[in-house]
Amino acid sequence: MTFSKTLCGGSALAVLMLAAAVPAQAQQTTATVRGTIVSETGAAIPGATVVVTHVPTGTDQTIVANEAGGFDARGLRVGGPFRITASAPGYGTRTVEDIFLDVGDAQRLTLTLASGDQVEDIIVTATRGALNSQLANVGSRTTLQREDIDAVVSVRRDIRDIGRRDPLASLDFVNRGTGPSGGLYIAGSAPRSNRITIDGVRSQDSFGLNTGGLSTNRGPVSLEALEQLSVQAVPFDVEDGDFTGGALNLILRSGSNDFRGSVFYNYRTTDLAGDTVPNVGFTNNDILQAPLTGTREVINTIDEDNYGGFISGPIWRDRIFFAASYEKYESFDTTGTGPLGAGFANTFNRIPGISTGAGASQADIDRVLANWAGYAASARLTPGTVDLSQPIIDEKYSLKLDWNIMDGQRLSATYRHAESQVSRRGPSTTNISLNSNWYTQPEVEDNYSVQLNSRWTPSFSTEARVSFREYARDQLPPQGQGFANISICTDATSVGATFSCTGGTPALNFGPDQFRQANVLRTEETAGSFIGTFSGFEGHSIKAGYQYRNVDIFNLFVQQAAGVYYFDSVADFAAGRANQLSFGNAFSGVATDAAAELDYAIHTLLVQDTWDVNEALTLNYGLRWDTYASDVKPTLNANFVNRYGFNNQTTYDGIDILMPRVSARYNAETFELSGGFGLVSGGVPDVFLGNSYGATTGALTNSFAIRRQADGSFFDASSSTVISATQGAALLNLDRTNASFINTASATALAILANDSATRRNAFTNSLAPGFEIPSDWKTNLSFKTTVAGFDLGIDAVITRSETNVGFRDIRARPLTVNGIRQVTPDGRLRYDGLQIAGATPEAVNANRAAQGLPVSTNPDLANLGLFGDIQAYNPDQKAWSRTIAFSAGREWGGLNAFVSYALQDASQYGGISEFGTTAGGNGTSGNYYADQSFDVDPNAPARGDANNLIERAAKLNISYKAEVFPGWVSRFTLFGERRTGRPISFLMTDPAGNRNPTFGVSRDDALAYIPNLSSPDAANPLRFVDSNGVTVFFDSQVSVDRLKALVAQFDLPQGRIVPRGFGRNPDVDRFDFQYSQEIPSPIRGNSLLFTVDVANIGNLINEDWGVVKEFSNSRSGGAVVNAQCATASGVAAGNASPVCAAYRYSYTTVSPTTLATPTVDQQASLWSVVLGLKYRF
Repeated sequence: MTFSKTLCGGSALAVLMLAAAVPAQAQQTTATVRGTIVSETGAAIPGATVVVTHVPTGTDQTIVANEAGGFDARGLRVGGPFRITASAPGYGTRTVEDIFLDVGDAQRLTLTLASGDQVEDIIVTATRGALNSQLANVGSRTTLQREDIDAVVSVRRDIRDIGRRDPLASLDFVNRGTGPSGGLYIAGSAPRSNRITIDGVRSQDSFGLNTGGLSTNRGPVSLEALEQLSVQAVPFDVEDGDFTGGALNLILRSGSNDFRGSVFYNYRTTDLAGDTVPNVGFTNNDILQAPLTGTREVINTIDEDNYGGFISGPIWRDRIFFAASYEKYESFDTTGTGPLGAGFANTFNRIPGISTGAGASQADIDRVLANWAGYAASARLTPGTVDLSQPIIDEKYSLKLDWNIMDGQRLSATYRHAESQVSRRGPSTTNISLNSNWYTQPEVEDNYSVQLNSRWTPSFSTEARVSFREYARDQLPPQGQGFANISICTDATSVGATFSCTGGTPALNFGPDQFRQANVLRTEETAGSFIGTFSGFEGHSIKAGYQYRNVDIFNLFVQQAAGVYYFDSVADFAAGRANQLSFGNAFSGVATDAAAELDYAIHTLLVQDTWDVNEALTLNYGLRWDTYASDVKPTLNANFVNRYGFNNQTTYDGIDILMPRVSARYNAETFELSGGFGLVSGGVPDVFLGNSYGATTGALTNSFAIRRQADGSFFDASSSTVISATQGAALLNLDRTNASFINTASATALAILANDSATRRNAFTNSLAPGFEIPSDWKTNLSFKTTVAGFDLGIDAVITRSETNVGFRDIRARPLTVNGIRQVTPDGRLRYDGLQIAGATPEAVNANRAAQGLPVSTNPDLANLGLFGDIQAYNPDQKAWSRTIAFSAGREWGGLNAFVSYALQDASQYGGISEFGTTAGGNGTSGNYYADQSFDVDPNAPARGDANNLIERAAKLNISYKAEVFPGWVSRFTLFGERRTGRPISFLMTDPAGNRNPTFGVSRDDALAYIPNLSSPDAANPLRFVDSNGVTVFFDSQVSVDRLKALVAQFDLPQGRIVPRGFGRNPDVDRFDFQYSQEIPSPIRGNSLLFTVDVANIGNLINEDWGVVKEFSNSRSGGAVVNAQCATASGVAAGNASPVCAAYRYSYTTVSPTTLATPTVDQQASLWSVVLGLKYRF
């Protein structure tokens, strides 16, 4: 609390003192130099001539100083060196050399010319004192130059490894299952809210399926192609839009009058990586037994080749230049589980009646598959095998052209291509998944951009940019999409339930899984901007302009489009007797008819004044106005309209937002203080809007899950309705001589889809609430820099508070009442109606409901609410906020450079777009925006608590040493390390009934757990606990009591209350990386050979227990502590048809306490690794 109040108060005071903020030009691709030419008396020299020269290309920009002696050179290249020469009749000439510019720089110079009787040429080397300069970039920013980039330890050669050097940034090392991992968090922002630009063109995963925030697996551009990379916590410039997080701004290298380049090769192999991780968990996988200790060896097979190069030079000397890069990475990914005796780390469980060894061998699997040969469909679909490894490929290249058309006119054109491919598969001990059930995930991105920087007069310049981007993401099974999935329980004959295997018995799966039968994503993005800057008023530089961005999306995602056939035994499979068919498609049976096709555009007007108040203070203030337009509405769902009286067609169309921003920088003799305050908006993943289109409108598709009952009847599990024997037999009694079922829907299946059934009318939907607004945040950033006793000291602080928040609710959920009285759970939570009341018809169901005093719907389809819901994004009144402050210190002693930082953070979340979710929800109880919010009092609303991505404390250290023992023999040692607290974890309880459960009545499994006071059982019944607040909890057994006690003790959970969101913490993370590089001069002048050794996670190399990355729950929503059901006053479970909830009944029916208590060790992130590299530079 003290930290929060101090930071808020200090921020407010400083912003008021500065008259608030100066926007840094973070989206820019160029730099600026501006200043004043004065005489020795300090008088302005109007008409002085200033020539700014980019030395490598000989490019000159000539400006005549205005009446106040001011000049403004814009559109300059990033980097350098630059030479600036000022002269005037009757005065001497002053030249400043070796000026280097960062992206977005707006350096201020005061150049003093000697008077006429002392005419002489003065040449100085650029220093802060000589220039009297001041960077107009404000706020917290880390910029790495070309040499800094070379020194970064990056086994993945990824821009995010560079970005984590910033004191306010943190990299997620854990590998996630929803696309490329490694998200970069900047001052509390999630990776998917950051803006990443390369030469001004957006390059992040705009659609939002990848947790790492990038569109390809190892980054969008080769590190060899980079001139600079800038990480900025809060970009305040009005040119910066469509984001609510931080920013990574990358500038590609340009050519010069000299030919320069490099070729490199990096190699990593099994012998250069660790293979030992600590044991985690408990003896016999039981939380009540002793924790495991010691270590274990793991298979960590590595064989990586990474090669590429860079070349640049002149096409037409002093006029046209080029720069090109290429990089390719080739490796493989090892399959973790496979047949017995085939070299896998883990083996499949035994196949009953077939396996004779400890697990299922390939011969055992082949015996089951031999039955497939009796199907004519075997000629169309080959089941495949279990490969020990799968390839990983990443390739990218770029080309940049610069043309100095004439003095004051410079054109830059860039083309960039990036693609990656990884294999996704899920074999496990109980899932014999053959490679026809796997898929590769190729992602391809192509970018084109052209930029023209023009100076029309000494005081007016423009920048025009157009860009086009294409992105494709596929999920490709080896034999293509469009085939059905075959799932076989390997029990010899049907045992127990007819729709699932008995515990421990493996299922055999081949053919594309349910999500890979119709899955295609294509996006196109066109953007443009025109910005004009006028500096004709003394001390003012005013810019205004227009920006445009248009996005076109084609997203095909239809689950079970070719069907999933489940056989409950090997005998059923041999006989062609399926036990369940799950099928969903467009009514026409053509999946593309249910694709989401949408577009939207953002039109932006902006204006900003940069005012040099005096030599020490620069003030910026401006406005940005975004207006959204969308021509395509979601398909109208008439059943949705009938349910609610409004439609499901709300889009971004017509939304606008005005964003004021101010910022300032004060440069005193002994310190610099800068900061900003403003409103930012946008950057919402496109999948968020896309969820309102296509199949999730509920108006284009239908689905069913026809199940064969033990008594021979047929039942649709998705709608709880009886199916005729004729239809059931036609779907589940397969004609093995007819091959068409494997990739062609039958007439019976299509007829059921097209039928106007309750299932079709009740299909789940995603939509935006009427009047929905784009999320926006107020951001404040302060940065203080000073030098004391040779130490560079800094304090950086960022405060974010949502102005317009976003949350998710199921508008189909209805309150549970009995005789008009709202029902609550034992701990006081609201209950919704998830009861399943018996009745042969909707009328009978409603009659039985009325007899119990329960809610009765006038819509017969909603007599009982099933799993499906109508998930709506809305703008809640409650806000989210975060506060981050970082302290840093650095110093250079000759060739030794040291830097340390320490960051503190606090953050409270309410709602929001979950970090790993990609759908709003409505057809599942987990893994979506709705079910990742956690709930406490209201099951249909978010819970407030610690933000999922909160990192309370983070310390960083960077030490580098550079020495040149012999001429040209440059040695460099770099050590970078960080230690941070683990992210929060929430503790949940779930109703084992699943679906729209009777306890809470919602289709989500993220109820924050209530923990009774376990030290005070009832004297008469040790399984009964009654807390002082009146809450009663029964347990099904003493073992369950003991298991919960063990969890409570391990995580120190509070008792007698609902555990707050984000109460727990995952283990701390520490990571140290080391690089040694040795430059060896070549006999050819200007050429050299660079040998590098990169050691990732060197701490783990030293000690196997160091550097281990562990998490208790890979889901940001949290982990389940216990199963909870409503119970009677005597502790008997109330069941699915009773509104009684006098007590909770706790058990471990579907939840494993040992699983929650056992952290997952991320092998790839935890093990040390060494990369050897060679680079030849010329």
